[in-house]
Amino acid sequence: MHGKRIAVCLALALALTATAAPRLSAQQAKVDSLEARIRDLEARLDSLLAVLGGGAAADSAARTAAAELEALRVAARAAAAEQEAPDTAQESRTRNLNILNPEISVTGDLVGTYTAPAEHDDRFSAVPREFELSLQSALDPYSFTKIFLAFEEELEIAGYPEEEGEAGHGHSGVHIEEGYFYYIGLPVGIKIGRFRQEIGLYNRWHTHALLEVDRPLPTVGLLGDDGLVQTGLSFTLPALVTGPGTHIATLEITRSENEAVFEAVKEIAFLGNVRTFWDLGPSAYLQLGATGVYGENGQADEPFDARLLALDLALRWRPPRRAMYQDFNLKAEWYFAQRDFAPGELTGNGGYLQANYRFNRRWIVGFRADYLDHYGAGSELYQLVRAQRDLVAERVGLPQAPVQLPET
Repeated sequence: MHGKRIAVCLALALALTATAAPRLSAQQAKVDSLEARIRDLEARLDSLLAVLGGGAAADSAARTAAAELEALRVAARAAAAEQEAPDTAQESRTRNLNILNPEISVTGDLVGTYTAPAEHDDRFSAVPREFELSLQSALDPYSFTKIFLAFEEELEIAGYPEEEGEAGHGHSGVHIEEGYFYYIGLPVGIKIGRFRQEIGLYNRWHTHALLEVDRPLPTVGLLGDDGLVQTGLSFTLPALVTGPGTHIATLEITRSENEAVFEAVKEIAFLGNVRTFWDLGPSAYLQLGATGVYGENGQADEPFDARLLALDLALRWRPPRRAMYQDFNLKAEWYFAQRDFAPGELTGNGGYLQANYRFNRRWIVGFRADYLDHYGAGSELYQLVRAQRDLVAERVGLPQAPVQLPET
């Protein structure tokens, strides 16, 4: 009995040994293959080191390495092609929702005056000079839309009597100051809509962005209280670069809605502007500009042709390392206006000189001197404006009588 049991156990041991032998031989073969591969790589490494150490050319080794690298790249591309592309449709739809939302901003400022002693009861006056709602949206990488809604009110200076028949300070209500579409996908920039035209240095500025309380006298007298803002087309030619100078030309065709220039006849008006910028160094630049405006009024009692020439100069010094703490601006403009009637002509001119200096991050001091001869009406107007602190100004040297532009 015991002999049979011993025979069975020996048979089982022989069977297990026969089964495990192939597995052990396969693992041993794999280990032997890896060891052989390692020895081969070590030999190649020693060979490369010997070649490099002896200063011989390693072109053959480099070609072999490049071939192996290219084989790895091919394998990586094949593996990447087998993977499924990620589904980005949902992510794209989520991002596109933000494209439909315009950039919205609200700006505004308040101005006021106080006099003591005063001959009248109105010793203090304060009005919202302008509140503005801005809507800007990028329709695509090449086209943009901008809309500016504004509420403006004219400041009544305390203790400064108005002429008879005037109802004090007035306001323009809520109106579209600018609303236009701008496209830059062509060699020529195109602007379509209602916009502030490219004339002088001040006309492109909105009221709330002015450093002083009011605009210069020549711009008010010859361009109107709000400046030259009309509806039409604007074409900006590509910039021309000549050494340190950059030159830009603009042509605008608009409807002559401006009361001061054309008496709001709503005919066709033309504007041509040339600006040139010159780098004077890393901290300063010089800008020169010239603008010509032409339009006709054939519906007036005495039809006339309106012409306007504006010359401007700007010099700015701003050290790069202290740009937030030091800044000097010098600006000047001069206007020549002419109206040709059948029996004769009327001419006017005016200009201003402005200088501002920022001596730290929060404080700016400056002055502006204005002159206006309004179409030769026999009255020459002068004004001196002193500015201090950001967007705060006060008027000094006011004339003894109210500044009223004569009728033409």
